[in-house]
Amino acid sequence: MTITDAPPSVHDRQDPLSPRGPWSFLRASVRGGGSPWGLGLLGFWAAFFLVSNVFWAIHLKALTGWSSLPNYWGELLTAQDLWELLENAGLRHHWSGPLVPVAAFGTLAGFLWAGWHLQAARVGLVARFAPWVWGFLDALLLSAIPLALLGNGVIWALNQVGTSGIQGLSWLDWVGGFGVRMACLSALFLQWWICRLGRAQGLPGWTLGGVRALRAHLSDSFLRFWLHPVQWGILVLGGVILRTGLAFLVLVLAWRWGGGTPVRVGLILVLQLGTVVLNGWLIGWFLRLTALFWHHDVAVRAVIRELEADLGSAP
Repeated sequence: MTITDAPPSVHDRQDPLSPRGPWSFLRASVRGGGSPWGLGLLGFWAAFFLVSNVFWAIHLKALTGWSSLPNYWGELLTAQDLWELLENAGLRHHWSGPLVPVAAFGTLAGFLWAGWHLQAARVGLVARFAPWVWGFLDALLLSAIPLALLGNGVIWALNQVGTSGIQGLSWLDWVGGFGVRMACLSALFLQWWICRLGRAQGLPGWTLGGVRALRAHLSDSFLRFWLHPVQWGILVLGGVILRTGLAFLVLVLAWRWGGGTPVRVGLILVLQLGTVVLNGWLIGWFLRLTALFWHHDVAVRAVIRELEADLGSAP
C-alpha cells in the first residue's frame, strides 16, 4: 500500500478557494479608481465639500460682511479665541437657510450612489435601489447595537483616563472619543456595504425557502464582518486616522502660513481640495476591497455548503 500525499487543506493559502481575510485583497483593490463610477465618486465627494463650504461662506459673509480677519489668520487668533467666537456669536446655532443642507445632502447622496455602483460593478452585480436600502436596514439590525456598545465602552474608558487629572490625557479623551465615533460610523457603513452586496445577489420571495435564504444572508453578512475583527478594525481605524490626519495637517499648515495674501489662500484651497480627492480615493479603495472580499467569501461558503450537503447525503 502506497501512502500518498494528503489533499490540500481548505485553509491552505495557495488554494484559490481557501478562506481569506480582507487584507488579502489590498493590492487587487487598488485598481478601479479610474472607472466612470470611480471618477464620479471622487467628483461627488469633492462637490460635497466644495459646494457646502461655498454656501456656508456666503452665509457667513451675509452675517458679518467683509472682514479683515483672514489677514490675521493664525497670527493673532488662538484656538480659545475661535471657540469663544463661535459660541458667543451664535454661529454654531444660526440657521443658514435651506441652501447649505440641500446642497450637502444632494452631493452626499450622489457620492453614496456612485460608491454603490462602483462596488457592484467590481464584482459584476447590478446596482439597484432596493438592495441599497434593504442592505442599510440589514446593517442596522446586525451591527448597530454591537457597535454602539463597543464604542460607548471605549469612550467611557477614555473619559475615565481623561478625567484622571494627568495633564495631557484630556486631549486623549477628546481626540480619541472623536476617532472612536468616526470608526464606529465607518464600521456601520462597512457592514452596509457587505449587506447590500448580498441583497444584490438576489433573494427569493416570502416563501419558506425565501425565509431560509434571508436567514442565511443575514448570518453570512454578520460573520463576514465580525469573524475578522482585527483586520477590519485596523482597516477602519487606520482609514479614519489617515483621512482625518490629512485634513488636520492641511489645517495646521494653513494656521501657520496665515491668509494675508491671495496666493496663500489659493494654495491652501488647492491643498484642501487635493486632500478631499485623496480621501475620496481611499474610500473608493475600501469599497472595492470590501467587494472583492465579499465575492471570494461567497465562493468559499458555496463550496463548503456543497461539501456539507454531500457528506450529509452519503450513506
